[in-house]
Amino acid sequence: MMDVERKKILIEASGCHVHLTREAVETLFGKGAVLKKRRDLSQPGEYLSEQRVKLVTRDGCIENVAVLGPTRSAVQVELSKTDCRKLGINAPVNLSGNLDGASDVMIIGTCGEIKASGSVIVARNHIHMTPQDAKEYGVSHGDKVRVEIVSDRKVIFEDVPIRVSEKFALAMHIDFDEANACGYRIGTEAFILYDRPCESRGMSKMDMEQIIQEVIKNVCAILEQEKRATGVCEEKTESVPKKEDTPEEVIREKLITEKMAKEMVSSITCDTICIAKGTIITPAAKDMFKAGHKKIKIL
Repeated sequence: MMDVERKKILIEASGCHVHLTREAVETLFGKGAVLKKRRDLSQPGEYLSEQRVKLVTRDGCIENVAVLGPTRSAVQVELSKTDCRKLGINAPVNLSGNLDGASDVMIIGTCGEIKASGSVIVARNHIHMTPQDAKEYGVSHGDKVRVEIVSDRKVIFEDVPIRVSEKFALAMHIDFDEANACGYRIGTEAFILYDRPCESRGMSKMDMEQIIQEVIKNVCAILEQEKRATGVCEEKTESVPKKEDTPEEVIREKLITEKMAKEMVSSITCDTICIAKGTIITPAAKDMFKAGHKKIKIL
């Protein structure tokens, strides 16, 4: 038996990703499309697919977002707090599967897009266990435990929920903000603590929150620098054409959807629609411009 005060557990860090319904897969990647497995994940039956999507709001975008399989009954987007700040949304910290108060985002694939209303959450850290694991560790489904991360930035996570199912494999999941805050690397050791007060070498819950906020602040600063350098999803970095070269009105939007394209086709009389560089045009919007016999000019 392991020491009752120190129960070692595997810890894994998850980046931003989405779970899709079968209908969403076909909308985003084409009629009849299915998720193509790239590699298995640690939880039985779950896998990373070959497909990728883009997440877009009026305040920002995140590209090359992983799609996990298999398909689910509801679309769910799991982000970190840093990701949410980049997109300008305030998503709740929920356990996976709980979409109460979830935020909205536009998901764009290779063949279409969907408005995923009430889909975005910040996934709460948690521990997966089988019933046998739970018996060995002396816990039950729904219990909350304290977990010490042993690294060069030792911290203690408070109130970590236990999730028990025959379908699970033993592992604790955290997001990248938490991973950066606690100095996580592959192989970092973590231990469930039992009736053991925080030691001076550990960190309080408040200390942990302060570290995470500092990490978010630093990461957001780096992302802002990257956006200014690349011009991606940033109005002020767009190249504004000279008035004498482009007398036409220039459309300046972060994102042009099918509905917006339809309105432009009906309201703009000229054959060419001028759109500012850096604007994201969804596949359905491009089809609408084509059907309306409108040419797109990027300025």
